[in-house]
Amino acid sequence: MAATLEIYDGSTTIDLLDSSYNAALPVDLIPAPARAVYAGRALRGVTREPRSIRARLVVKGSSVSDLRTKLRDLESMLATAERRQSSGYGTTVVLKCQMSNTDSEDIEFRVMWGELEIPPSALDEPTLSSSFAVPGVGLHLVCEPFGRLSSVSVSADTLENEQDSTLVNYIDIQSITGTKSALMQLKIHDPNNGGGNAWNGSKKMWIARRSGERRTDDLFIQGEEEANLTEGSNPGGANTSFKSNGALSVAAASGGEVAQIEWSQDAGSQGLVLTWINAGYIQYDITGGNIPSGLYRVLVRGQVTSDISAILPSDMGLALGWTYGAKSKTPVSGDEVYPSALSQYEIFDLGELTLEPTAIPDGFTAPTFSLRIHGTYLDSSTSNVMGYLEYLKWQVDYVFLLPIDEGAAIVSSVSSSDRILIDSLSDAPGVYMLNGSDVVQQFATFTGGPFDLGPEDTRVYVLRDDTGNPSDIQFTLTPTYVPRVGGL
Repeated sequence: MAATLEIYDGSTTIDLLDSSYNAALPVDLIPAPARAVYAGRALRGVTREPRSIRARLVVKGSSVSDLRTKLRDLESMLATAERRQSSGYGTTVVLKCQMSNTDSEDIEFRVMWGELEIPPSALDEPTLSSSFAVPGVGLHLVCEPFGRLSSVSVSADTLENEQDSTLVNYIDIQSITGTKSALMQLKIHDPNNGGGNAWNGSKKMWIARRSGERRTDDLFIQGEEEANLTEGSNPGGANTSFKSNGALSVAAASGGEVAQIEWSQDAGSQGLVLTWINAGYIQYDITGGNIPSGLYRVLVRGQVTSDISAILPSDMGLALGWTYGAKSKTPVSGDEVYPSALSQYEIFDLGELTLEPTAIPDGFTAPTFSLRIHGTYLDSSTSNVMGYLEYLKWQVDYVFLLPIDEGAAIVSSVSSSDRILIDSLSDAPGVYMLNGSDVVQQFATFTGGPFDLGPEDTRVYVLRDDTGNPSDIQFTLTPTYVPRVGGL
C-alpha cells in the first residue's frame, strides 16, 4: 500500500503525493512544544502547544496558468483552515497521513493554519517555460499537538448505584488504541425512565475516571465493614445511652445492611444540648500498603433519623474525620453536612480527602488509615426534648471515594428524563443536558468538566444522589472515543 499525505476540507482533497505536488518523504513531524510542571522531583503534568508539520513540494502544472492554479488551490485550502479555526464554523481541515505498507487507518492532524514558502527560483523563466514547475516549495502546517485515529464505539453498559457482588457503579474501557489520551463523548441516561425504579427527583450525579495501575483500587466500602463504632459526646443526660449496630438489616441498603450509631432515652425525658457536639463515629480501616493514593471526594450514602417530633434536618448531620499514624482530623462545627430530609437515604458529600496524608519513604511501612464518619448534633433554638425510648440515629450504608485527580464532572439537577453528555471530543467541549431523543437542551450545571480516556485502561465511575434502593437505580453508559497519537 502506498503512503498517504492529503489535505482535506470536507469536500475537496489535495493529494500532496500525486504528480502535481510531489511531496518528498519523509515529512518533518516536529514534536509539539511542551511545558512540564514539577513539584520537587515529581512530574505533575505536561501541557503542549500546537505542532508544526513541514513538507517539501515540487509543484507542477500543464502550463504556467495551471501551475498558478495548483499553488493557489493549496493556498486557498490553508486560508480555509485558518478561517474555520478562528470562526469556529465549518468542517475542520485535516492533514491525512498513512505510512507505506501499513493498515488502512489514516491519521488525521487538524490544521489550524499554514503557509507556503515559495522559493526565489519560482520566478525563473527558463524553468517555468520548460517544465511548468516550482521545485523546493515549503509547506508549513500548524496543527493540533496529536493526530487522531478513527472513532471507536464502545458497547453500552448498564451500571447500578452501588458495588455489591456483581453489581457495580463503573465501566471498564480497555485496550484503548493510540498512544495519547483519547477524546471521549460519554452519554448517560436512565434505562428505567417512565417505569418502575426510575431515578427519583432532580438530583446530583458524580462521574469520574481512574486509569492505569490505580484503575482497580478498591474505592467502595460497605457500611457494615466497619472496624469499630465509637461513642462521642452525650446529647442528653444520665439516662441517655449510646448504642451501636455494625450490621443492621435494612432491605433498601446496599448489601442489605448498614452501620448505625444511636443515642436513646432509657428512662424519663431529657432536654438535649444546645451546643454543637460530635455524637460518635463509625470507623473504617485501610491497612498500610492498601491505601489508594490520590485525591478524592468522600461520598457517603446514609441517613439520619429521629422519632423526636421537633427534630429538624438541620439538627443532625454527618462529618468526615480520620487518623493516620500521628496525624488526625477531627471535625468541628461547620464541617458537618446536613440531609435534605430526615429518615431517607441520600448521598452526603463530605468533602475532599488526600491519600496518603503523609508520604511514605521508600522501604518503610505506611500506618493504617482510619476513615471516620462522625454523627453530629446541634440545636440552638428549639430546646428539643428526648422522651422515653426516643432516639437519634446516624446510619452509613456505604462510603465511596470518588477519584477527582484525573478528571471528574459533578452534575446538578438531573432528572430521569434527562440525558447527560460528557464531551471532550467536540470543538465546544463541555457537559450537556439532552432530552430523550438526544437533542441538546442546555449546558448542564456542573463543577469539574469533561475528561479524556486513557491511553491506559480506564475505569469510569457514576454515582447518583437518589433515595431509591441502590440496586434498583441504574445508569446506561454509551461511550465513544477518538484515539490520538503523537506521530505515525
